[in-house]
Amino acid sequence: MIRFCLNGNWIEEHDIDPNWTVLRYLRTNKRQLAAKEGCAGGDCGACSILIGQQSNTGSFEYQAINGCITLLGSLHGKFVVTVEGLKEAEQLHPVQQAMVEKHGSQCGFCTPGIVSALTALHFNRLHNQQGPVTDHDIHIALSGNLCRCTGYRSIMDAAHAMFDYPAPTEHSVINRSAVMQFDPKSNTQAHTSYLEKDGRHLYVPQSEQELQQLLEKYPDAKLWAGGTDLGLEITQQFKQFDRIISLHQISSLKAVTHSQKEIRIGAMLTYSESESVLAKSFPSFVQLIERIGSRQIRNLGTLGGNVANGSPIGDTPPVFFALNARLVLSSINGEREMTIQDFYHGYKQTDLKKGEYLKAIAIPKLSAQQSLHVFKVSKRKDDDISAVLLAAVIEHEGEVITDARIACGGMAATPLHAVKTQQALIGKPYTLSSFEQASDVIVQDYSPIKDVRATKEYRLQVAKNLIIKTGLECLGGL
Repeated sequence: MIRFCLNGNWIEEHDIDPNWTVLRYLRTNKRQLAAKEGCAGGDCGACSILIGQQSNTGSFEYQAINGCITLLGSLHGKFVVTVEGLKEAEQLHPVQQAMVEKHGSQCGFCTPGIVSALTALHFNRLHNQQGPVTDHDIHIALSGNLCRCTGYRSIMDAAHAMFDYPAPTEHSVINRSAVMQFDPKSNTQAHTSYLEKDGRHLYVPQSEQELQQLLEKYPDAKLWAGGTDLGLEITQQFKQFDRIISLHQISSLKAVTHSQKEIRIGAMLTYSESESVLAKSFPSFVQLIERIGSRQIRNLGTLGGNVANGSPIGDTPPVFFALNARLVLSSINGEREMTIQDFYHGYKQTDLKKGEYLKAIAIPKLSAQQSLHVFKVSKRKDDDISAVLLAAVIEHEGEVITDARIACGGMAATPLHAVKTQQALIGKPYTLSSFEQASDVIVQDYSPIKDVRATKEYRLQVAKNLIIKTGLECLGGL
């Protein structure tokens, strides 16, 4: 059985297919029809809904997520709000009222998702007592919402105007004092929550100990982190998984610890949560994270999932390569650590053994002589897959380059170090000409394929240019 609060009402479910997404459940079981399926891949935002939960700082906040790729089992213990829950009696929510008066909707297909995304921005802005929103804030909030017919000017106008209307002080669904009143029966169960139907199972362990026991018993079970990639196998490839283990309730997998030498990040930390964790030590990494998917995707997707997925086009692994990150793998038999470059064996092949899971990522901090540079090249700025992603850590002593670690994604079956390019930099003068000369060596490190995103020649030229851009950034030329 799983338990969650939907539009102010606590719900318990047990006889539901574990492969059902939140969107399918809302439309099929609860007849909440505002959220819609557009792309079934987390790209268009028509399925956006609100999830409320405690933040890392202890405050209550709402996040917009894509219901189309979120498993129903992931809702356990959370508060779910659809646009049907925003209206109080005859009073529209300020976001809804602004959308009406600023003519923010034409056909209306995308409107509920846009309202959900803006409501998250509205709620968190008010309750964190932050100032007026900027166009940049609105762009980030709406980066995962596609509107084909209205045009974004009127939607932007509505986003600015939503703060002009009086906020509902005692909204029965989204007001903080209301949602924090847990149903007496909603206390976290001592045993693993689950769904079961027609021989299929989904488990929601509450601790790593429970997770380890489940993996010992079911070593072939699918581990579900954010589901932003695995969810597509259900919605677009129509796969059905017999056993799924959802990791979202295990708090220790979100733990973050800082030491003098490193930051250790729990594998279940989402992209959105990682932004504040990494901002001080790795600002260029955060700039990359802000371009991964959309805000809805970043609210779901996890750093560990991106690493363990094994995709050659994952955006974060090349950065972890350049930073010399180590992975902490765990099972019922204990823990082991390994460097991330030893983790990948081939396309979608990793060193994870049966019964193991990725627990944490240990990232060494940069010294005063080191700098991190990250560049993503894609056809769109937001919500797009990179054709080439390059990450580089450059170290210099005085006027000499003493170390270089460069890694690229999208250039091979796995992320790879540019070994010969690195060697071409080490020991050379800390000048732009050194980077220009080393850029010619990149063709010796990679032999990329041609696909829908780019040709081999384009990828090599881009990688070469990014080596030069790294030099420009190092030397203050950008």
